[in-house]
Amino acid sequence: MSETQPESSHAATWDAMAQGYDAERSSDPVYLACIAEAVNDLQPAGVVLDCGCGTGLATGLLLQHATQVHALDFSATSLEQLQRKFPDGPLLTAHGDVRKLPYPDAYFDRVLVANVLQHLTPPDQRLAVAEILRVLKPGGRYSVSVHHFSRKKQRAGWKKAGKPGGRTDIDYIFRYSRDELAAHFPTAKVRAIGFYGWPSRLQIPITRLAGRLLARMGRGHMLCASGKRSLKPD
Repeated sequence: MSETQPESSHAATWDAMAQGYDAERSSDPVYLACIAEAVNDLQPAGVVLDCGCGTGLATGLLLQHATQVHALDFSATSLEQLQRKFPDGPLLTAHGDVRKLPYPDAYFDRVLVANVLQHLTPPDQRLAVAEILRVLKPGGRYSVSVHHFSRKKQRAGWKKAGKPGGRTDIDYIFRYSRDELAAHFPTAKVRAIGFYGWPSRLQIPITRLAGRLLARMGRGHMLCASGKRSLKPD
């Protein structure tokens, strides 16, 4: 009998988490530093896609800089939370899937994908990456953050992929090596970010000063890749 293949995370998982998600993440200095740095990579912004926006913690930062923000997620409950937080402003929401984006080719100046790809299996990751680059204008910039399968996590026995131990609410996670993220985005700058035990005020400076080296060393709780879509036809 063949082993059952894992499935990517389900929308129902994130529907169930939506109500308490902001409260949980807003007290996490690593998460906050990660989304702040990922958003910073996209300035100046223009027309932006927040791809897998969830309840909108990154969306709020994008709205401070963008001409227009399109926020997409497959969790309808998460989108409802986001819409209640930002009833006004240059925001358009869409219920959809990162693996099949409902936008035309070369539509966005910037695309943010914050902590989304890690909840997809490798085949679905490849579909999503192709879609992210398809909707981005040639020369447009992307910023992608994911969980890092760091040396510290490996030593502690954390799972590479599957249902994470110690969490009953998350159904699937894939923890990336630096090289795996770089394989999706070969021209990107890949940095480590998120260092538990360090003061909040030092999280982003560490990444900016030494993030690329630390990623190669297998350090950091998260990874962030930023770059541009090629000007040449794909």
